[in-house]
Amino acid sequence: MRPNAAVVATASVIVLALTGCSVAAAESTPTPPASETPTPVASVPLTCDDLVPADLVADTLEGADGVPVEPVVAAYQGAAFDSILLEGVGGLACSWRVGSGMPEYNAPSDWAYLSVEVLPGAAAQYAPLLDGEGLSTETRQIAGIEASFSFADPGWAISAPVADSWVRTMIVAAARSSTGTRFGTLGGPVVIDRLADVAASAFTELEQADAAQLAGPAVELRQGDAICDGGLDEQGIVAAMQLPAGSTVEYVMSEPMAEAPRSFDEAVHAAARTFTCELQVDGSTWVTISTARGFAPLFDRLLAPDADAGFTASELADAPAHARAVANSEGGRASRAFLTDGHTLYRIQGYGAQAVAQAIIHQTY
Repeated sequence: MRPNAAVVATASVIVLALTGCSVAAAESTPTPPASETPTPVASVPLTCDDLVPADLVADTLEGADGVPVEPVVAAYQGAAFDSILLEGVGGLACSWRVGSGMPEYNAPSDWAYLSVEVLPGAAAQYAPLLDGEGLSTETRQIAGIEASFSFADPGWAISAPVADSWVRTMIVAAARSSTGTRFGTLGGPVVIDRLADVAASAFTELEQADAAQLAGPAVELRQGDAICDGGLDEQGIVAAMQLPAGSTVEYVMSEPMAEAPRSFDEAVHAAARTFTCELQVDGSTWVTISTARGFAPLFDRLLAPDADAGFTASELADAPAHARAVANSEGGRASRAFLTDGHTLYRIQGYGAQAVAQAIIHQTY
């Protein structure tokens, strides 16, 4: 039977109506706006607290007596100059202390320092830790990274290449080689285990960081050649030493950039473009002057706790206002002075360190 024409017509109207509604609905559906590219969030530079949480620092430095400690941020004076260089090349120099602080090293005391140092861009230069006269052969896996460790003067140390950086962490404690440290009966393996926990925390954070988070502020480094002239001229340095008549003198310049670094400290000095002028008298080194051009803005780091415990202000005659010096109270080979002429930072070690600092000023101005 043929369908009723009216029914067909009605059905057609309904289909067209529905189709029209669908088209209209499609046409009326608003096009979603193109997704906007999110504004990138600036990377926040890593801090020492990011690398090692405060509670881990405290646990690491707790003594054998089990009494909880409250570490303070402080610089081990023997490492103050190298820490300045590390900071100046954009690295991280982190250091905490418990106990009574410096300056006595082998005297009975309870002080200990924990340090974590990061030299960005130096992973390819990495070398195992020095242990006595050679390189340490001791290694362990820390956070998936093979690290070197040693127990040599001045303390316990772990070092490794992490991502693009060279990292070293250390514990230095009073009386390690005489009456015994605050860690007492805990023993070296326990201290190394604690230090490994610190290293694991730092390694993990550094592996997750991007380059911008390790782009710390840096000073303007030396661009010219390393030359022992001007304030470092041999004549004035020799005169300041008041050497015995007839002494044989040799003045030698060297710079760490001349060869691959053998240690973390040498890598830091190379990055800082330092150089040394060494005065040898009758075949023996009398004084060594380490020169860091451009590092004068960081001179005050030498006066930070606990570096200030080892150094006092040193008077400079006929010096401009921006020239400053500090020195320790020891004499002979143990004498040390630090000097800035407003642009350069000098470390002077050996006989007559303060007199040499004055000679540098006289030859500069």
